[in-house]
Amino acid sequence: MMIGKKKILFLEYFPFIAGGQNVLLSIIENLKNDYDVEALIFNRGEIENRLNKLKIKYHFIQAPKTVKYRYFLTFAKFNKEMYGFIKDGKYDLIYTSGHFSTKLVVPALKKFKIPLIWHKHLIIDKGYFSYMASQMRKLSKFADKIICVSDASKKSMEKAGVDPGKLVTVYNGVEKPAINLKSIRNKTRKKYAITKEDFLCGTVCIFRKDKGLELLIKTAGIINGKGIPMKFMLVGRAEKTDEAYEEQLKMLAEEKVPGNSFIFTGYANKWDFIPAFDLSVMPSPKEPFGLVTIEAFSAGVPVAGFAGGGTEEIIKDGYNGYLAAEVTAENLAQIILAAYDDRKKLKQMSKNAVDSVKKNFTVEKQMRKIKEIINSVIK
Repeated sequence: MMIGKKKILFLEYFPFIAGGQNVLLSIIENLKNDYDVEALIFNRGEIENRLNKLKIKYHFIQAPKTVKYRYFLTFAKFNKEMYGFIKDGKYDLIYTSGHFSTKLVVPALKKFKIPLIWHKHLIIDKGYFSYMASQMRKLSKFADKIICVSDASKKSMEKAGVDPGKLVTVYNGVEKPAINLKSIRNKTRKKYAITKEDFLCGTVCIFRKDKGLELLIKTAGIINGKGIPMKFMLVGRAEKTDEAYEEQLKMLAEEKVPGNSFIFTGYANKWDFIPAFDLSVMPSPKEPFGLVTIEAFSAGVPVAGFAGGGTEEIIKDGYNGYLAAEVTAENLAQIILAAYDDRKKLKQMSKNAVDSVKKNFTVEKQMRKIKEIINSVIK
């Protein structure tokens, strides 16, 4: 243990790398010089590789297959291991990423006076009496502070009955890697036969059913039917447990967007693609924040999305992107066509997008707020 530094344990349930995991890894990396940081993971996967690259000490305890307390015997064995681990670790703070991590550590934490910070990435869109809202209320009682990634996420927790005094909004921050945007743009567009006349809309995400990807494909079909030289690129993949869904998306694309106007790239480095987009598209109806939105901004790429969730806290309609009021493929197509028709305005939006990141979504600003919360909780 580093002498004089407070010891923080960061918890992550999921093995893959999506927005929430990238945020957590960024926090750990940026705090490792100020605190003695360690991580605890509950499922093996890509998260291990990233922690190794960052040279972060981490531990592994296999999570139960089903994270539900009613499976008493399974949890009894797991809780005993967690209790011993936390007791031996002598941590000053537990920092959880997401709902499952919090749920897994709470039973063991009942026996210790260790403060807990819960980083919340989701919007609770169920009613007050729903199972999910009930879970939020119960788990929140054990948290000293709950960091929400947007005001939309924060308000949803308040509606679920969580104490507002525990909730605080901290927007995610982004640091654009040192890359040549023009070079990457030219290289990627050449690889996929995207001509100068083609207008390229891009989406980067893990393929999940709440991401609005069917809506994106239907939107592409509407625009394609108008004979406009526009192409759509979907960067990412589904998790191994959801590969059937990815096949469904590909079949839908073949049906709605014939030819080569809808491109699936597979899993790839997002920074090899974002600079190639003329417009980034966020088709998720209720995205809690959308890290990829500010990543696109940092590369000077405006974003089109829906006026809901945390998206409307990032995108200012007509300034750094476009917002559709109603969640339909027709409305999404309409704002994408507006971007296509006014390139002069889109060029100005590109500059505004970069400015938006500098003013509101820097990692420096994010870390300053998180440090303030950590220090106040530990104190």
